[in-house]
Amino acid sequence: MASRERLFELWMLYCTKKDPDYLKLWLDNFVSSYEQFLDVDFEKLPTRVDDVPPGISLLPDNILQVLRIQLLQCVQKMADGLEEQQQALSILLVKFFIILCRNLSNVEEIGTCSYINHVITMTTLYIQQLKSKKKEKELADQTSIEEFVIHALAFCESLYDPYRNWRHRISGYSHGFVLHIGRRVYLKKKKKNYKSLGERELMSPYQ
Repeated sequence: MASRERLFELWMLYCTKKDPDYLKLWLDNFVSSYEQFLDVDFEKLPTRVDDVPPGISLLPDNILQVLRIQLLQCVQKMADGLEEQQQALSILLVKFFIILCRNLSNVEEIGTCSYINHVITMTTLYIQQLKSKKKEKELADQTSIEEFVIHALAFCESLYDPYRNWRHRISGYSHGFVLHIGRRVYLKKKKKNYKSLGERELMSPYQ
């Protein structure tokens, strides 16, 4: 986990030298520090984490604007195809937004920005690439594309279903429903048994 001092150092280097490599390093260190919040396995119940990511007010002042520009540049370069470094950056950006939204106080501000629009645009283009590829010609960057799409779905979830009710439903609703019905049947039978027992107790033992 990167320390706050290390994150501050990388951010100051980026601001001073305007080198995007330092921004990528900052993102990489930030994401690795809060990686436990990147729960993107939709077939499992969400993992519970006691801690929360930092609020936006604790991040560098213009970080959201800087990342919005970086994400927009990735969208603009999609037509010509993203290079490997740009693909890695786009995935880091989406992971960063997911982490921020795991702090519910950040959801509203992230949702009012254009991040989700850019992410959906990129996801649509990526899915079109995956669908149009020929079976005999595998995409060299298919793994990174699939990783981006999965995290894009998690970003949508973190914005529009921050309590992850849908994931709870598809992961445990059927089991919970069976338990609920079973409990109702059990209580109904139990009540009936109590009623029968009461009727027997009211009957005279000499009858």
